[in-house]
Amino acid sequence: MHIVIPLLLGAGAVLGGLVLATDRRGAARWVVETLMNPAHDSAWALRRRYTRWGIEHPQMDFLRKAPGHVRTVRIWGGFVAAFGCGFLVAGVLALVRAV
Repeated sequence: MHIVIPLLLGAGAVLGGLVLATDRRGAARWVVETLMNPAHDSAWALRRRYTRWGIEHPQMDFLRKAPGHVRTVRIWGGFVAAFGCGFLVAGVLALVRAV
């Protein structure tokens, strides 16, 4: 059973990394717009207070930097896919050694 774990982790990491690296169906953009956007992190009252004061929220320059963030997420997706390949190789070696 312990031989299957690296294979599953590697396969999941490879698939997830490739989805981010190739930006399949806008996955990298979705990660940036929902998980990395500070507007989703700030409390509603805080954003309303900044609007009432007539100034922009300090982290709202995020929208100007979003294309760079998408590129960074795609690069890290490639790293995750390569890391997953290492887990797959380790799993296959453990499987071959056990047989």
